[in-house]
Amino acid sequence: MSVIERTKGTIRFAFKESLKSLSKTPNQSSLIYLHFSYGKKRFKYSTGYSCSFNDWDLQKQRVRNKAHILNRGEINDYLNRLESELKKELTRLDSLGIPITIEGLKSKLDQITSKSESKEDDGTVAFYQYYDVFLKRNENRLKPITLRSYRQTRRLLKEFNTKLNFDDFDYDFYDDFVQFLQEDGKKANTVGKHIKNLKAVLRSATNDGHNQNLIFTSRHFKVISELTTAIYLNEDELEKIRTLDLSGFPNWDRARDIFIIGCYTGQRVSDYNGLTDNNFHESEGIRFFRIHQQKTGKEVFCPITKEIDYIINKTVNNGLPPKKMNEQDINEFIKEVGRKASIDEIITTKFTKGGKLVSKNLPKYQLIATHTARRSFCTNMYKKGMSTYEIMHFSGHSTEKEFYKYIRIEKEQRAVNIAKSGYFNL
Repeated sequence: MSVIERTKGTIRFAFKESLKSLSKTPNQSSLIYLHFSYGKKRFKYSTGYSCSFNDWDLQKQRVRNKAHILNRGEINDYLNRLESELKKELTRLDSLGIPITIEGLKSKLDQITSKSESKEDDGTVAFYQYYDVFLKRNENRLKPITLRSYRQTRRLLKEFNTKLNFDDFDYDFYDDFVQFLQEDGKKANTVGKHIKNLKAVLRSATNDGHNQNLIFTSRHFKVISELTTAIYLNEDELEKIRTLDLSGFPNWDRARDIFIIGCYTGQRVSDYNGLTDNNFHESEGIRFFRIHQQKTGKEVFCPITKEIDYIINKTVNNGLPPKKMNEQDINEFIKEVGRKASIDEIITTKFTKGGKLVSKNLPKYQLIATHTARRSFCTNMYKKGMSTYEIMHFSGHSTEKEFYKYIRIEKEQRAVNIAKSGYFNL
């Protein structure tokens, strides 16, 4: 790796992790640090930006010119500015005969990056300033919906306390913040989501050397969660929906067709909504949807069943999958379809809201949504005897534990299997 020699010190840019480690996972992003050394004086300074081994030019110490890196210019301009301003400061100190100190150089870098505007009294980087760095760093690494969730957490933290520093995150903070969210009417899983986001930011700050308070890693600082009432549609209910006459309701019809494809492919809505003829694939006489799952990055081949084939060959679809529809609209229309199909079994739903257990009786169609499709596929295939490994191949669940939490009928089905084994006089 090349270095920039100075009469008063050496400046270089390098990854946080070792090159040996990153070369084994060349597409994994790593934080870029500015390294300065002058005799025995050494320090490193986080740039707040990350890059992968494959996208980094080791010779130039800059991000490579690749089409998929949308903010390459922004990152390289930022690194150039840090280098240029630090050179000027070194020259200024040298010409004035002022001793070079680590503290002085770090302070100068803080001025360049505006971190000095958000310092705590003891000179450490303020929590909200770091949170902004975290968001900026992850702009191109996280999905928009995930970034929106982190921003919501920051907004709620600001509403709770506008002046937080890293030392404030203790047991009292946790209890008070949870209570604040509960009094705001947040459901238990929503509270847990914001605690999870906060822990991720604190973990990142710890890794970057800005936080030494590790209370957030304790068992007390737990992510709250609960199993909510979630439904699936059995084969009879799916058939009612699939064969329902929706002439005169084109939007309901389209939402129904999209939903049914999800019920027989087991994909997330981001993958089953918006399929095109480019997804068609045939092997050994069997037609498939070839899908690259957005969340997992995996490629799966979902057989085009008779139910799906019927939808594709409807006159309105002209041999193609139905056109993509806004997810919010699908959720609205599919409930109406369920109502019209008389999917009206009363379901008792229980959840914690505002710290209190709430119970409601609702007709089943009101609980149908886009995620019901994937859950229905997993549950129905499990009941048919397909192995969890094979189901997970399609659904994208990473562990059996998560899979069983998803289908929610493991105990029920086990009881059915035992009952049919001949031990009971049925």
